[in-house]
Amino acid sequence: MKKTFKKGGIHPAANKIADAGIRVLPLPSRVVLPLAQHIGAPARPVVAKGDTVSRGQLVAEGGSFVSAGIHTPVSGTVASIGELVMASGVPGQAIVINTTHESLELDEKERGEYWTRMETQQADRTLSDRFTAEELRSRISAAGIVGLGGATFPAHVKLSLRPDVKAEVLVINGCECEPYLMCDDALMRAYPGQIAEGIELMLKAAGIPRAVIGIEDNKPEAIAALRAALEDTPFNITVEVLRTKYPQGGEKQLVEAITGRRIPSGALPVSVGAVVQNVATAFAVYQAVAFDMPLIERVITLTGDIPESERANYRVAVGTPMSELPLTVPDDAKVILGGPMMGRPALCLEAPVVKGTSGLTVLADSRRRPVQPCVRCGACVDACPMGLEPYLLARYGELRMWAEAAASDVADCLECGACSYSCPSSRPLLDFIRLGRLRARDFAK
Repeated sequence: MKKTFKKGGIHPAANKIADAGIRVLPLPSRVVLPLAQHIGAPARPVVAKGDTVSRGQLVAEGGSFVSAGIHTPVSGTVASIGELVMASGVPGQAIVINTTHESLELDEKERGEYWTRMETQQADRTLSDRFTAEELRSRISAAGIVGLGGATFPAHVKLSLRPDVKAEVLVINGCECEPYLMCDDALMRAYPGQIAEGIELMLKAAGIPRAVIGIEDNKPEAIAALRAALEDTPFNITVEVLRTKYPQGGEKQLVEAITGRRIPSGALPVSVGAVVQNVATAFAVYQAVAFDMPLIERVITLTGDIPESERANYRVAVGTPMSELPLTVPDDAKVILGGPMMGRPALCLEAPVVKGTSGLTVLADSRRRPVQPCVRCGACVDACPMGLEPYLLARYGELRMWAEAAASDVADCLECGACSYSCPSSRPLLDFIRLGRLRARDFAK
């Protein structure tokens, strides 16, 4: 029997309706680069208004060890450094860079040459031998790489284990269990060899003896592609086919499915000997080490209630305003950053694609059902993968009972949305739980 996590979980319709290939979007004439595109301290600008910058140049350095640098995907002039409205509707500091038609033409030429060279490069199983572990971590840090599965934790931090901490397995997340999204699936099909080499580099960087790539069984093409790419690897890397169940891509659920070990409340995966990274992160690591390419582009999915011709995976420059994406949004629809389960509304489409943007899902408001009173059925409890009581946590959030929420382990919530999805009364459980998590954290301080 295929493995999965034991507690809770649901099976929402996959709706993987995007084209499985990867289309390329042109570079924008204006990029917006927020300084907080990662967990940790915001990046600090190393350029000033009026400066001329080149494609791939560092424009903001990491603000601390737990931080990540920002690089520009276009050559141009720094137009401003200041506060702009982000997709969430909340202001944030960002660097704006304008370019010219001539500069864009040169950048596109360089961009095309790079991708041709990278895609045709033969697998080099000795790549990791050329660098020490410290040198690899330094290159990963210099490239501004963060976790591309959504959490955006700086990749070099996860790979910098303390001497007294020993990890037994590097778990690579290829599940992409979120409905609608297909960017990781498309990446695994298109670049399995590069992902495999990226995993080898991360094993060397962290000093971990083996890696397991977890992929759900609804992605047979990706499974076959990665297994073929790993046939001649000198490293201990295997593919584990997992039973499709949401939210299997959550760190705690994925580690449990692969290792059989459950991560304790409040603990990290390394507490049970695991380090988790995403397949897209592995691809970015390969680019950084093999070609000295910083994280300035990523693959995203555009999907949902939009024309079929627009539903696809796109390679997009980080900093591209979302208003420039090929996305026709109906008047009665809302745009979600990410997928429908864990995503959040995009309130400002002038805001940019950032490192953590996995996709945009457009859903018509007509899909929403009217909210009804709780019927005490317990469906939310059965669905919760963390073994919590969502109906109770939501009530605490609604009544602003922050201390009670904290005492009921609201901090353990993954915000996966399984409770709201399973509720027959369509109650906004996750909305109130999110509020409770936020305020309970403040209350605990």
